[in-house]
Amino acid sequence: MYGQKSHSIHAAHHIYGPVVRIAPNTLSFSRPAAVRDIYTSKTKFVKEESFYRAKRIFHENHLLSFRDPEAHHQRRKLLSRGFSQAVLVEFEPNIISKIDTLLDQWSALTSETPVIDVYPWVHMLGFDTIYNLMFDVDPGTLKSGKEHTIMPWLRSWRPTYIYKELFPSLETYGPYVPGFIGGYFRDVQKWKEFAVEVIESCRATGTKTPFLSKVLHDDDSFLGRPLAASELAEECMGGMFGGSGTTATTFVYLLWAVLQRPDVVQKLQSELDAAFPDNQPPDSVTCGKLPYLQAVLNETLRVYPATIAVLPRTATVDTIVDGIPVPRGTNVATQNLTIHRDPQTFQNPDSFIPERWIEGNNTQMKEGLTPFSVGPRKCIGSNLAEMELRLLISAFFLRFEASIDSSMKDSDMMMYDTFNMSPIGKKLQLVLKERR
Repeated sequence: MYGQKSHSIHAAHHIYGPVVRIAPNTLSFSRPAAVRDIYTSKTKFVKEESFYRAKRIFHENHLLSFRDPEAHHQRRKLLSRGFSQAVLVEFEPNIISKIDTLLDQWSALTSETPVIDVYPWVHMLGFDTIYNLMFDVDPGTLKSGKEHTIMPWLRSWRPTYIYKELFPSLETYGPYVPGFIGGYFRDVQKWKEFAVEVIESCRATGTKTPFLSKVLHDDDSFLGRPLAASELAEECMGGMFGGSGTTATTFVYLLWAVLQRPDVVQKLQSELDAAFPDNQPPDSVTCGKLPYLQAVLNETLRVYPATIAVLPRTATVDTIVDGIPVPRGTNVATQNLTIHRDPQTFQNPDSFIPERWIEGNNTQMKEGLTPFSVGPRKCIGSNLAEMELRLLISAFFLRFEASIDSSMKDSDMMMYDTFNMSPIGKKLQLVLKERR
């Protein structure tokens, strides 16, 4: 509840070594080899029950919470087309348009105030993007500069899954609890009701976005029937949460890290100016070929992983993890905060050094970089996240000279762990000036 669990586990590894018991039946591993052993196996491990049961949003399983491997596999097949590379290429103009709107808003604000808090704006960008992809509707938060009705409800999910892990009965009774704790559950209930209404409307009007084209009417092969509105609503809610907050958090920390390094800013802007001369707008194909841009993004994902915490699995057989015997029934986990700081994989692991990704052989580092996890449970939206981030980074540094306002303190940017990470201060104050 204090947002420090992942930091405490990381500190324990520093003291006790690569394997630490973090609960009576749970082992945490610190080396990248353990990631492959645990998360790429289709038969030796399943998702731990209490942790992932609590990740149900409101009474239904979704991609994140499914424990049954076959149920997850079939649901992923059903949803995967909506995040395919072909779909993203088609959707790219929508992303570019939203980024342009965001930067235009910031440009307009600079004439009114010298300091802009970019934190809420990048969350609106993430929300508008994923909502548009799923429902073919632009919710318009960037244009209005005001949060959508459901964004506070979305944020309320974080405390509910923490409380449900401690008190599983809140899965059923949470909305009836008085006070602020019950208020979180009532917010999530309103979010679920809203999502069900949207799905029912899409079915009634025949909406055919790439995301919905199959899932509205095709069978889930595990269930042998199409998804009920409540089930599909839960998947969309998971998409809204994962597709907005994590991308926004990554960009906020990228700005925080890069703007403290004028040398990094200069190298990045030089690469971008050469790739997009004469006010040429960024495009995903060109952005994907820029080594320093990718290096900056990789280093941000490494040092500031949006999914910061342990992802527990339960061994279904006696097995071996990173050379350590693990009995059947034991819970095992790794966390990106620690894996990404393995000193055998990353020299000077606590330092932000983009150049490490373009100097010498980085094969081992690429294997140790797992911001979207690996294996059959890898994040389904990773292609969207990386495309959106590359386009946003490029557009921002092409257009603006920026600096961090003197009011910002290191303590404002402490990584606060609620499974997904965010800066504890929930702000990033910047001073912006147009370049182009």
